[in-house]
Amino acid sequence: VLSSSSYLWRFGRWEFSLRCLAYTVPRLTHLGIYLSGLALTATPGKSGETFRSALLVQHGVSVTNSLAAFLVDRGTDVLGMILLGMLAAMIASQHFAWVWLLSLVLVLLGSSAFTYLLLHPSASAGWGRLGRSMPYFPIKVGQATLEAWAKVWTLPRVSAFSVIAMLAYGTQALVFSWFCHVLGTGISIADCVLIFVQATLFGAASMIPGGLGAMEAALVFQLVEHGVSDSSAISLAISIRLVTLWFGMLLGVFSLLIVSAQEPRTEG
Repeated sequence: VLSSSSYLWRFGRWEFSLRCLAYTVPRLTHLGIYLSGLALTATPGKSGETFRSALLVQHGVSVTNSLAAFLVDRGTDVLGMILLGMLAAMIASQHFAWVWLLSLVLVLLGSSAFTYLLLHPSASAGWGRLGRSMPYFPIKVGQATLEAWAKVWTLPRVSAFSVIAMLAYGTQALVFSWFCHVLGTGISIADCVLIFVQATLFGAASMIPGGLGAMEAALVFQLVEHGVSDSSAISLAISIRLVTLWFGMLLGVFSLLIVSAQEPRTEG
């Protein structure tokens, strides 16, 4: 329950993103649709969660705008994890805490510069040339999606969304810390959070669906480096994945079944 509370934080961010794009969906229905996307979260970059777009179309939300909200989600997830890692590294008095800060600044500056270029008047000409050179690609869809993303991606919103992501993933990191405490590993809370963050980012960077195997290996490796026995490290890796990834997917399947049953059927 504690681990899954993170989805409520993330849903609030998602709903606000769509409100910024002038869309409003009944809240309980919207929550069900959002949770349904978790059924396909075990995909590279969680791209399977874009399945929400198909469900939201029936509520008047265009695919380009829901995809833009997805990009906002993923981008601020990364920023939130970096923010969480920086905070944990500072509390743990790690010498490389500045690397987290530098990463945060670079991602923020890089994304801000990209949004400026996307919304600049001269960008339309560039999209036109790209469309003519690659006529078989959905260039206009990509343009509409990125421009919608850029409208949401303002510094105040990104900062707030990143803090929300930090709270969401921080909750799961604290659950991992709790598990480590139960097994008497002797690892500090800050170090447990840092281990969780680094393993999560490594799993995401591997582009393996759901980070399966990669995140678990990163967790075990770091725990063993902190003096935890192999059997305890494996148990901790399995336990945290059961209450995060796998329970989240189960929750997504359950929500999808409810949403599907509630959707009106068109008589053929």
